[in-house]
Amino acid sequence: MRSLYLLCSITLLTACMHAQPRYTYADGSANHYVITASSLQYIPVKPEESSTGMYSGGDPADVKLTEEQFESLKQLLEKAISATSNHITDRIKMSGEVTRTTASDTVTIILKPGVPEQAALESALKQMLKK
Repeated sequence: MRSLYLLCSITLLTACMHAQPRYTYADGSANHYVITASSLQYIPVKPEESSTGMYSGGDPADVKLTEEQFESLKQLLEKAISATSNHITDRIKMSGEVTRTTASDTVTIILKPGVPEQAALESALKQMLKK
């Protein structure tokens, strides 16, 4: 019984150590993207949710990600999180918001509108949704 407990504990610990973060991104129009190790989900703004009452972000989408695709997005998201000179404290129109959630913490940053990290991230997300 003790061996079984030890084996389960080691398995759980190993799984937690290798768990990938979960990211969310809100683009400049408040469309949301949910990025996990296996999927990219797009949750568009509906006209009734937009500031104008007319804008639509299009159709929702949910695509499977390969490990390579996830790592590519993860690299862009981490670069955005690290680019502190391009962060602002309050969300404004056309800014981007990145949230990283792990087992131990949650980090949220807001990117200034139009910074290179935002452009690269949004371009990559749109490309992956087309596939």
